[in-house]
Amino acid sequence: MFLGWFDDEKKKSSAEKIEEAVERYVARFGEAPNICLVNAEDLATCDGVEVKVADYVRPNHFWVGRGELLKTDAAA
Repeated sequence: MFLGWFDDEKKKSSAEKIEEAVERYVARFGEAPNICLVNAEDLATCDGVEVKVADYVRPNHFWVGRGELLKTDAAA
């Protein structure tokens, strides 16, 4: 399950935006995400979360979720 997060606040760093997206994911699904898909413009590091660039993710959008779901989808 992924959660889409949009934040175009220029005063926040991409890392701060990812951390807020992670907090919302935990509040919504009760477990921590381990991956965040971002646009190349928003690439940053975040403890406990693998941040990957995805060409289809627009700037200021952050898709947080569980990486094992990606492996399952690829096998199908």
